[in-house]
Amino acid sequence: MPNCPFHQTKSIFEFDALNPAARENPWLYYDWLRKEESRRMYPLPHEKNFFMVHRFEDVKQVLSDPVTFSSKIIPTRKSLFFVLADGEEHKRIRTIISEVFAQRSLEQFEDLISEYIRNCTAALISAGNAELFDTWADRIPLAVLSILFGMDTAVERLRELHHDNIAINRALFVTGGTGPRRNAQPSFSEKLSITFSLLGQTVQLVKLRRLLGADGMNELLQMLIPEKGNHNIPRPDFSQIPDGIGPMLKLLVAFAEKLKQTGDDNTVMPLLRNAISQKKASLTEMMMACAFIIFAGYETTSSLLSNCFVHLSRHPELFNRLKKHPEEIDHFIDESLRFYTPVGRFLRKATIDTELNGVQIPKDSIILVMNGAANTDPDKFPAGCEFSLSRENASQHLSFGKGPHFCIGAPLALMQIKMALHELISNASSISIDESMPMKMVTDRDNGILRYESIRINVHRKSG
Repeated sequence: MPNCPFHQTKSIFEFDALNPAARENPWLYYDWLRKEESRRMYPLPHEKNFFMVHRFEDVKQVLSDPVTFSSKIIPTRKSLFFVLADGEEHKRIRTIISEVFAQRSLEQFEDLISEYIRNCTAALISAGNAELFDTWADRIPLAVLSILFGMDTAVERLRELHHDNIAINRALFVTGGTGPRRNAQPSFSEKLSITFSLLGQTVQLVKLRRLLGADGMNELLQMLIPEKGNHNIPRPDFSQIPDGIGPMLKLLVAFAEKLKQTGDDNTVMPLLRNAISQKKASLTEMMMACAFIIFAGYETTSSLLSNCFVHLSRHPELFNRLKKHPEEIDHFIDESLRFYTPVGRFLRKATIDTELNGVQIPKDSIILVMNGAANTDPDKFPAGCEFSLSRENASQHLSFGKGPHFCIGAPLALMQIKMALHELISNASSISIDESMPMKMVTDRDNGILRYESIRINVHRKSG
């Protein structure tokens, strides 16, 4: 099997999904996984019954079979978020949320979204030199989601929301796998820190209790407290949990208040309120769904926007080609989604003793589904480690997942990215990276995100 001609894998001896080196340059490790057939089902180092699957067909199979490979990776009585649910529970909540992202729903916001993106991109171009995320790549998806939910789109509020979301992601997301530095239980000092953080949020907890009522709070506890037993579950970074408690409670209170309001407004909230009033879902379920969309949904779009900008900055000939042929932007986005997979891995749990590629997978094993690696599998995408605008099957990428958990926000993400790139490419004469500022990949969040932490950029306005 051909290997990537740019990758030298001799110095790699194992793949720990939380290793910063693997997160800064995942393509190198994807190629290492493919070098040996024995790594086709790769057991995670330092762990028991954690397996990494990375070939395109294998990833597709796991994602398409929710019966054998469950999304319910945390053993709570109720799933914390609908994306961590299976079967009828997942289908019920997803059916409601899908109304938010349906084409007919998004059309009513299209003018507002387009105007915001146009103004935001114009401001970026006018600034000339700016920090990319703060002025464009983070701001656009945060503002778009805020428009949908009727939240404040002021710049300072979006910055606050971004910082809150990062704290929540660090505290909650466990989809990066595990490593030798992760303990199964929090230490005494970590427990103490978590307790003090909760005590410091007494006012927010009282507010939430008043909004949800006793039944709603009990339902929330069922989502948060794992059932007793010797479960094989991914481990969070317990040291990050205290900093995420306040931002998460603030977000939950804000959405609970919005969902408790009455009457119609120019947001998607009436759709969710109707589901609650018709007893299709509970207030707690809708509150958690909204919170998840806000803190998990924006960074994937931000990642792709920023990676598209960086790629075009480093390939000015491609920037000029798209300027002359804007009809090719859609294909550029497909290839960017394939190559710069915004979220490089998902998690699943085996519901039965099963087998993949001749490897026995015991029940309750955790499967790291490496869709980022699948998107560069040379069996599916020849010369997959090369970015090619002429690639004919780029749209067959697995960046949005596959099967019943296919990304529900994909239409909104694509709408934003297309609008933003069209505005940038048509109105800027050239773009570049300010090399005086070091560029560092994100390595402090376990959601497999592929993006830079911060980028200083230059944008030149079109003359005339």
